[in-house]
Amino acid sequence: MANTRCILSCDGGGIRGLVTAVLLERLEAKLQKHDKEKKLRDYFDLIAGTSTGSLIACGISRGIDASTIRQLYRKKGIAIFPEFNKVAWSLLVRIRPGYSQPIYDGKGLEQVLQDIFDNEPFHTLPVPTLVTSYDTYNRRAVVMQSNQSAFASIPIWEVCRASAAAPTAFPGHLISEPNFIASLEASDYLIPTDRQGRKVVPLIDGGVFANNPALCAVVNRRTWSDRPGEEDLLIASFGTGQNIKEIGLEAAREWGVLEWISPRKGIPILDTLFDGSSDTVDYAIQGLALKQNYYRFQPRLEANLPAFNAGVDNLNGLEEAAEQYLSHITIEQRLNELVTQLRSRQSSQSEMPIPA
Repeated sequence: MANTRCILSCDGGGIRGLVTAVLLERLEAKLQKHDKEKKLRDYFDLIAGTSTGSLIACGISRGIDASTIRQLYRKKGIAIFPEFNKVAWSLLVRIRPGYSQPIYDGKGLEQVLQDIFDNEPFHTLPVPTLVTSYDTYNRRAVVMQSNQSAFASIPIWEVCRASAAAPTAFPGHLISEPNFIASLEASDYLIPTDRQGRKVVPLIDGGVFANNPALCAVVNRRTWSDRPGEEDLLIASFGTGQNIKEIGLEAAREWGVLEWISPRKGIPILDTLFDGSSDTVDYAIQGLALKQNYYRFQPRLEANLPAFNAGVDNLNGLEEAAEQYLSHITIEQRLNELVTQLRSRQSSQSEMPIPA
């Protein structure tokens, strides 16, 4: 594998990962016009993802085509985000004194991830892959890297499940993999035990600190043995769409807990927090020396297209928004520039450096 010094970054955003898949499908098609044998992963040294972006990042790293990932969102999205009547019944079944319960039970999400990745460990991904999550017990960010021993043996599906455990939407995910637990104990972190007496760490969605994982990926890539400067790196960052449907004056002042976490409204509290997190990273990268090699693709969603609704109308709206975005001449030009850079860097750089 060549040393391209190129990073692929995929934002979180629930079912709006369909938008990212459509954009990557177009990039993939453009690259394959020049070389049909190469997969999208072959153009990057490091692939990063948060939440739904972790599924995409690990899928691309594994060699799954973006078109296949697009169809996965279309066909399996409803298993992850069931219709409201099923959600309501599930909540009634799961409710117990003292806890209101997450909106979704997470079983559909887990089944979809296991169907894709089986029980393959994280280290089997051919391209170094970075996924964000958050340790609620020790209150710390967790940046999982496929080439680090602490995370290498965690099943890929569990890495993605932990990264996608959006608070209020899904239960946190408990990881008990021995090497991961041992690495935390060696750093004097506290490790709780579950009801079966196993040592476990509760992890939730990485979007709480890095819904756009591009900056985490840049920091990681600069620690590799070739020690690239900011200006040496190329970052291709793909969002899940910026939902610009306003939250009006009355709503901003009068919504309470029920409105902010309402699945009928698309869980607007998560939409707001995660969009803000992505914007912050975008703002930071724009101010760094790598700006000239930073390609950010983020459609504006004119219609209200919630991140936690897998209904047919919402899926169709997301695809239409992505295709409309791609129809703009400036976006077409920007994608062509990215393709030129990716191809040039792959053929001109030295052999792969050693990841830190």
